[in-house]
Amino acid sequence: MTRFVLIGTGWRAMFYVRVAAFLPSSFSIQSVYTRSPFQKSHMDELGLNAFTSLDMALSVEHDAVIVSSGEEGFYEMLMELDRRGETILAETSFLGLEDEMLKDLESVKGYVLEQWQFTPRFQSILSSLDLIGPCDQVMISYLHNHHAASIARRVLNIKDEVPSLVKADHVYTCARTASRKGRDESGQLEECTRKIRILDFGKKGIFINDFTTNQYHNFLYDSHIEIRGERGTLTEKGVTYLDKDSRPIRNELVFHRDIDASNASLSLSHVSLGDRVVFTNPYYGLNMNDDEIAIARMLNDFSDGKLEYTIMEGIRDARIGKLL
Repeated sequence: MTRFVLIGTGWRAMFYVRVAAFLPSSFSIQSVYTRSPFQKSHMDELGLNAFTSLDMALSVEHDAVIVSSGEEGFYEMLMELDRRGETILAETSFLGLEDEMLKDLESVKGYVLEQWQFTPRFQSILSSLDLIGPCDQVMISYLHNHHAASIARRVLNIKDEVPSLVKADHVYTCARTASRKGRDESGQLEECTRKIRILDFGKKGIFINDFTTNQYHNFLYDSHIEIRGERGTLTEKGVTYLDKDSRPIRNELVFHRDIDASNASLSLSHVSLGDRVVFTNPYYGLNMNDDEIAIARMLNDFSDGKLEYTIMEGIRDARIGKLL
């Protein structure tokens, strides 16, 4: 079992609490640190060992510290934990940090819990790249900032390359259809900004990011990803590619589910693309949603010594994400 100290009590931090509850033989939240006495009481009610003292929270036996406390004090917390010799698993709060701060964090020991590339859809896409040959074009209208950068960098094999940049912003009004709280049927108009960025990495290719400020919570927009290679194109729906005889083949991504639930990912067993199984849910039957599946996979990779998404990779995502 891998034992964690959790720093943070917000909705993101609760993902780790739920994953530990789903997999009690694999992960344990040994203690929780929060600056808020109210949140400490809430964590205590959930049966967690909560403290408002960092020293007390870190005094329990543990293998690593998960930092899921948001942007406020994020840099200072990582530096303090590094000073104490802790192994850190940090969320992706690097975007708001100044260049000098990012430079300071480059030598910090730890990993970044950037789950998008570990979700069933993106794992299915990334594991199918070989079908379309070498890739030099990525278009994402799906994610924002460092999240989009993490996917594009992996596809194009970008390290510290600095791209040339073309950008355009368009401000307009659009009917509000939802928010993080749920559906909105008021018909009220809201001001939105569509941000289009073209990042040219020379021989490595181009990354086009098209994101609208209300994209995550609007039923009027679909989310798209398109990856072009020498012998085909991958999208969020499937692949079109040439077989060994140069005949075009088109296959759809099929998410195999037991039931049609409101959160369909709860019943996901595997994803297929033609005759390939491109993703198998290792936690099938545990009623995890896509984020929880991804987070559990990252924590499991960390336990097995296979997690490769270092803090340096998170910093690189942030540097590209700042351009988007």
